[in-house]
Amino acid sequence: MFRNTLSKKLADNIGTRVFIALDDLPYEGIISAVSGNLLTILQTSGYGVTISVNISIPSINFVKFSPTV
Repeated sequence: MFRNTLSKKLADNIGTRVFIALDDLPYEGIISAVSGNLLTILQTSGYGVTISVNISIPSINFVKFSPTV
């Protein structure tokens, strides 16, 4: 049940900057899509290169949304 609530909250925040922690790595980027149990964020490197990262929602341990300015 919590997974469905988390998926909905993530989907409601598409376009928002987010910090996500998994067991092995932290990720930071902008939420671009939520589909089923999969979250896609866009990460931008210091060189201006944007990559798409797919994250399994059940593997998420922590989510922090950046405040909007």
